[in-house]
Amino acid sequence: MATTHPTADRATVVPERVGPPVTEIDGIDELQRRMRECDTIEDWSFLLNDYLQWGNNTKVGSEVAIFNLGAAHDCPNRFTERCQVDGDECYAVRDERRYDYVLAYMRRQEYLWDCLDARTFADAFLAIIERKYTPATALKISQAGDVRHSADIHKFERIARRLDEADTGVQVFTYTASTHLDWSVAEHITVNRSNDHTEIGARRYRAVDDATAIPEDAVRCPFDAERASGVPQEERTKCGECRLCLDADAPDVAVGK
Repeated sequence: MATTHPTADRATVVPERVGPPVTEIDGIDELQRRMRECDTIEDWSFLLNDYLQWGNNTKVGSEVAIFNLGAAHDCPNRFTERCQVDGDECYAVRDERRYDYVLAYMRRQEYLWDCLDARTFADAFLAIIERKYTPATALKISQAGDVRHSADIHKFERIARRLDEADTGVQVFTYTASTHLDWSVAEHITVNRSNDHTEIGARRYRAVDDATAIPEDAVRCPFDAERASGVPQEERTKCGECRLCLDADAPDVAVGK
């Protein structure tokens, strides 16, 4: 049973673990071995870099780093009223079913996240972008899965603050259905909420059945609009080039299911 914070109405602090026991995650022994061998920030940076994805082959640009707090199969909002889609319709769940290694990788990301403190994560990330030959403009938290509890929010707020203090120009952003949590500390993160249960974050990010369902006060994701118009994938505007979900002052955004 989850433990809740006595002074915060929406702050779930320590929920039950959703995924399998850590010892049953494929590749966990190798990850733990590598973690034991990390003595310096540089060591951690090489390990962390293996658990970052720089863009993807479809929607996200290569200047955007992606780190997941867990697998979509273990998402705290899956099969709840907070999620916009059915628990089996989520694109990330489908990917994890199609490729076993993806599910194991996401679960190892969660383990690494829980073992790293915010300062080590941030400094390792700074070391990574210092080595990069191409620019890094954003850090996307949780393309799969979602924020699990208030400790996650505090942790990546500290990471975002550290990146801001280092004057990197890297914007930390996320999409979340975890509107049952207290997001009031998230001052350096752009939060795109995916339901209307409460007013958190910079905007509402909604999944719609078709373009006619987009409200007048929202704009359609450019990548989604270009896909619907038949623009070739390699020519579409990618996340990172478009900053609608990264900038705090942009309007609500809609995307097709």
